[in-house]
Amino acid sequence: MKPIMVIVLMLFSFIVMSVEAEDIEPVHYAYANYLGSGIYQTTGQNASLISMPFSYELGHEGKTTYGLRLPVSVGFFDFELGDLPNLDLPDSVGTVTFTPGIAFNYQYSKDWFIESYIDLGYGRNLTTNKGVSIHSSGVSALYHFDIKNYDAIWANRLYYARYDGNGYDAKDSYAAIQLGIDMGLPLQYQVFGYPFQPRFFATAFWYFSEVDFLTPRTRSFDEEDNVTLTNSVEFGFTLKFAKTIGYSWAGIERLGLSYRYSKNFSAFRLLFSFPI
Repeated sequence: MKPIMVIVLMLFSFIVMSVEAEDIEPVHYAYANYLGSGIYQTTGQNASLISMPFSYELGHEGKTTYGLRLPVSVGFFDFELGDLPNLDLPDSVGTVTFTPGIAFNYQYSKDWFIESYIDLGYGRNLTTNKGVSIHSSGVSALYHFDIKNYDAIWANRLYYARYDGNGYDAKDSYAAIQLGIDMGLPLQYQVFGYPFQPRFFATAFWYFSEVDFLTPRTRSFDEEDNVTLTNSVEFGFTLKFAKTIGYSWAGIERLGLSYRYSKNFSAFRLLFSFPI
């Protein structure tokens, strides 16, 4: 059998949050846990998200491991990446999502690793008191290889996600393919007693259908622009720690920064996990 290639899971959605959250319903926060962990600042928008990919391994049988996915995300209005150095933290949480699920991983061969998951959860805008049901699923194929002294991972992913409003008319779904490479340098450093390896990555997304986002032009929100996305690219770096900082199920294995770009859209991300 040839190695299973591609088949990725996730959908790429952008959080459209406004300064005056009560004037617009940013339903796309429902996809928060599938954007990737981090803090986002969207071009021209005042919207930020912190997402942590908590998980817990239940056990394994042969080459198969299985566990719980427990990702939690919180969104903030009136909060920017530039506020972090001054410790100017947000006063309150604007949105929250919790999408628990089950993950099954299979070590197909020495170099090929297959991942799959199914999530079912809930998201809520705390400023409007409106909630959405969320479900997502996907599968990935990761190939590990070496180039001289550089160790690398090639990732192929297929994502699907959907949300439905609870008690009000709101629904959407979309799917995407993601391809990316993550490469580590043959170096190791240490900070506060934690050894880490510098790594760089690049990845690209293609959407099966055009993804439309409604974004306000001004604070008055009297006018709106439609932003349509068919693809996007991202590149950045991470520090991969030799051991988890914190608890095994709720700790940090990586820390990094990236930039994601598409026509009419861009976002900086502060990363807390495997970036691709």
